[in-house]
Amino acid sequence: MSGTNNIISCPACNTSHTLRGKALTRALTCKNCGVYFRTGSWNKEQEKFQLSYTFEPVLPIGAKGEIEGFVYEVMGVVIKTERKYKYSWREYLIFNRHRGYAFLSEYDGHWNMVWPVESDPRASLFPGGFYEGEQRFHLYQKYSADVVYARGEFFFDVVDMTASTQNEEYINPPYFFALESSDDSMLWCKGEYFKRQEIADIFSVPLNKMPRSAGLGYTQPVTGSFSISSLVISLIVLIAAALVIQSMISTRSADENVFQRGFAFADFKDQKFVATEPFHLKGGPQSIQINIHVPVDNDWFFSEFALVNETTGEEYNFTKEIEYYHGYDYEDEIHWSEGGTTAEAYISRLPEGAYHVNIYPEFGTTVTGFDMVIWRDVPSRLNLLWVVIGLAIFPVIYIIWAKAREKGRWADSDYSPYE
Repeated sequence: MSGTNNIISCPACNTSHTLRGKALTRALTCKNCGVYFRTGSWNKEQEKFQLSYTFEPVLPIGAKGEIEGFVYEVMGVVIKTERKYKYSWREYLIFNRHRGYAFLSEYDGHWNMVWPVESDPRASLFPGGFYEGEQRFHLYQKYSADVVYARGEFFFDVVDMTASTQNEEYINPPYFFALESSDDSMLWCKGEYFKRQEIADIFSVPLNKMPRSAGLGYTQPVTGSFSISSLVISLIVLIAAALVIQSMISTRSADENVFQRGFAFADFKDQKFVATEPFHLKGGPQSIQINIHVPVDNDWFFSEFALVNETTGEEYNFTKEIEYYHGYDYEDEIHWSEGGTTAEAYISRLPEGAYHVNIYPEFGTTVTGFDMVIWRDVPSRLNLLWVVIGLAIFPVIYIIWAKAREKGRWADSDYSPYE
């Protein structure tokens, strides 16, 4: 092997190479025969990879792209294979002379930018992970790997370093920390998820040339532009606003008693129904609430009701069943009860005018009568309930979906918190 600091010859085929990394380059592959060899004092036996050198990386060697205001150049690419489960991924070494080197890692069309950090990020530990600042990072995987293919130049012996290190990765999407450790070294790196469209734009690669994304990347954020916590806070704020509006409506409502009467069993005699005295609604369309109380005791009461507009004859029909039972369970030594003695009906936006109610009751064996009270312009608590349900539908569905996606993210991990 011969050459200057910037020109070096392949020990296998004697092809000359002008080094992009100049004196920083410690290993490279021959552009002619594909042999991987080391430079200078790193020189040792050369290696030939089984994977054909005709493989074309999606980011070409020498391609340049701007990331966070700095132009990086692609120096080399390797394909690594995990030893236990045999899955493979691609890592691109990129370099900027002011920022140093970093990596772009791609697996199943998902990309992460990874760069070395100077200090141990573990501010405090918890079982299965650590805090970095206020962020929790959970252990996702531990693995060992081998380089099965390399092309380009490298600032370290990527083959030996990969083979001799143990790896741990801790995630908090879209970020993660990776620890590479061996018998005599320890290196922390931080990573951040990038969309395939972003990588294509940065390095001017047509999107259709980029590997398609499959599934959910292990550092891919689920929530997009907003977090679950912000969604919950927004929901709480909207519900609070709905409560304030409901309170204002309730304050302005008349909530006036327009009819009240008690009915005895004797009032019906042989009649199948009884009609109440007329009552009047004034002031435009409004709601009414009909309250019914029956002093049932281990008995039942049922009735059909028809609210009749005396001017138009239009009817508003509803039914109510009231039952109340109670007793003592001697085996379990507890008192029990079910049902109740009251019921209510709510009708919204009735036109003003005169109304009466036709009542078609059926009495139990001990029921002697019932009471009816009618209120006009009553604010509906049910409307508030529907508003709350309507506001909560999207957040609830989204949270369920996000949790399911998050559980799916951990399906390939040996350290899933969901198991």
